[in-house]
Amino acid sequence: MNEPLSRAVLRGWGFALALASVTLPALPLGPLFAQPPLPLAALWAAYGWAAEDKSGWQSPVLLAGLGLLHDQLAGGPYGLFVTLYLSAYLAGRVAAVAMSAPNLLPLWGGFALTAAATIGVAWLLAPIAIGSGASVRLYAEAAAITALLFPLVRPLYMGEVTRFRTGARR
Repeated sequence: MNEPLSRAVLRGWGFALALASVTLPALPLGPLFAQPPLPLAALWAAYGWAAEDKSGWQSPVLLAGLGLLHDQLAGGPYGLFVTLYLSAYLAGRVAAVAMSAPNLLPLWGGFALTAAATIGVAWLLAPIAIGSGASVRLYAEAAAITALLFPLVRPLYMGEVTRFRTGARR
């Protein structure tokens, strides 16, 4: 009666959470739904899907779509969030190989490094995309909150920890 949810159902909920984290900050719902403090769930999706994905193209396309939607809703230049989410996907691929131990701490560390990599990408691209006075402080804060909450949402984006090892490309 208490059967575990299938990977497809968990992945669907994970995508819904990522979509909500992109759309809610654009709505007039108050400071609780701004980023930060709302996490960047698309980073969770990018990391988890990079580690487990076997489709090769579906996850990057979904992440690019989320990035375009985020760019549109944030009113910024097109391509900034696309680049951030796809860089998280690429960093997640690297972390999948480096952090493939069958417990939570290496997975969490891998995600923290992935989030930090996207902060570095934002730091490099923001002055080009937005202007010389661009700050990535709010993005960095949202990425840090996202990294802190990763253990709570890991099942939505990754199967059991042992499946992480099989999803890594060696």
